[in-house]
Amino acid sequence: MEKYFNQITHYLILVLESTWQQLFVLCGPLLILLVILNFSALLISRLSVRFWGRNIFLYGFVWLGCSVHELSHAFFALLFGHKIKEIALFKPNSDGQSLGHVSHTFNKKSVYQKIGNFFIGISPLLAGGIVLFLTNFILFKINVTTLFTTPIHIGIFTNLSLLKDFLAQSTNLLKDYFHLVFPGSATMWWKSLILIYILYSTGSSMTLSKPDIKGAFSGLVWLVLFVLIFNLLTLWIGDFSARSLNSIVHYISAFYFLLVLSFAANLLFILLFTVLNLLKGLFTSPA
Repeated sequence: MEKYFNQITHYLILVLESTWQQLFVLCGPLLILLVILNFSALLISRLSVRFWGRNIFLYGFVWLGCSVHELSHAFFALLFGHKIKEIALFKPNSDGQSLGHVSHTFNKKSVYQKIGNFFIGISPLLAGGIVLFLTNFILFKINVTTLFTTPIHIGIFTNLSLLKDFLAQSTNLLKDYFHLVFPGSATMWWKSLILIYILYSTGSSMTLSKPDIKGAFSGLVWLVLFVLIFNLLTLWIGDFSARSLNSIVHYISAFYFLLVLSFAANLLFILLFTVLNLLKGLFTSPA
């Protein structure tokens, strides 16, 4: 009896370890990037409105990022079988609290649709990464998946030496990337300018509303339960979910690099508009 108890206990521990490792690779860095991108995007918006003024910022830049933001909600809502009731890609209200919206409903008895709430909620980040991937590929013929050669795994965050190596490689990759897209060539200036515009427009729109966060959290709970139960039922005959994740982890890692790139650009924009606002204050006489 004790033998069977030990075997069951060992199996349950393996299930929990596998589930934790898989969810960490799939969602861990994503959730961290979600927080810092959301904070940086809000800061960029405040600094930009102070410098440009609300209307110039909204209709000159935000329209693109907001449209991508709302389209991403709509796309993932349809992907997970939700019914879209209303969509407004860019429709600022007078107080500036709402720039666009997507209203959708779902079958609360469907686990698939409830898991979909997670991806619908975080979809602006997913869409931002996709837009950056396409921008780099179309303008510069850069396939980011071939640049990023260090796949994410949980050991990076539990081993200080591996973490230092990973951060050093990521920093060098960012430097190499900027050398590729800002080579100083006169024939490339317009491409670089488009990239800057897209980084600024989408980066300042990578924010999540309270309903987005609430929906994403409820979907995450169901995602965790699904992966846990799937591993519980299948781990004894083969670690299917781990093998499937390993086959795409390189692409997930490259996607995370795109989000890190967006965050790095956000930091530069924050620094730039902080300086510009200081200069504007010096040369603008008080009313």
